Amino acid sequence: MIIIRRFQPGDFSGVIDIENEQFSEHDPYMYMTLYELNEDTFFVADHHGAVVGFVVGISSVDEQGMYGRVFSIAVREAYQGLGIGTQLMKSVIDVFHRKKIKNIVLEVRRHNIRAIRFYQRLGFVVTGIEIGYYSDYEDAIIMRHR
Repeated sequence: MIIIRRFQPGDFSGVIDIENEQFSEHDPYMYMTLYELNEDTFFVADHHGAVVGFVVGISSVDEQGMYGRVFSIAVREAYQGLGIGTQLMKSVIDVFHRKKIKNIVLEVRRHNIRAIRFYQRLGFVVTGIEIGYYSDYEDAIIMRHR
């Protein structure tokens, strides 16, 4: 059985393993800082004690007020397609809503059609493009939760 729960410091190595499997953009060690600053919006998917997915949300303020940003979400390849990503995203969105944060955004690589469709199923809509956003200069699609 897979359990969605809040990140704990003991989960760090599991998150780093998934980060290294799925991405090349982030410094993996920044996840501890993200946890320290956003403890209530950092969730993991736990399968018999092993971290098989995670999501990190960040609460911020800009000129328009408070907003939530889905900084990163990833699920181990062997566990994709089981609804884990949906459960993780719903967990972080629920916390944002409980904190009265209605404006939730994220970025996704332009070529990642599967992820874009996933986010659309969760109520996100495309609101813009950030040209050359990623370190390899690929564009990012900006999406906002309705």
